[in-house]
Amino acid sequence: MKNYIEKLVRKASQSNCQSRIAAIGFNKKGDCVAIGYNKKRFLRKGGGVHAEIEIFKVARKRGVVKILICRIGKGKELRPIEPCSNCKKIALKLNIKIETILS
Repeated sequence: MKNYIEKLVRKASQSNCQSRIAAIGFNKKGDCVAIGYNKKRFLRKGGGVHAEIEIFKVARKRGVVKILICRIGKGKELRPIEPCSNCKKIALKLNIKIETILS
């Protein structure tokens, strides 16, 4: 698990958004099959692409059954996070479980 947390922190630090978030997708075997981070899409607040959406795009093709998400602060410390209601709905529809670090 520690190895995945380090991966998530490195990936989240690539984000240019105010809230830097990363997600890792796992298949049934527990292998990491996808990783993504949130990105700005619009100039207004809240106009970005969520990290989970990056995983949902490849979920069926790669057999994603679980997503682990995290958010980091300015000093790369872990911060609390929960998926938004829209990402929760999509995950439910795709039968994917979303877990958070420090929820």
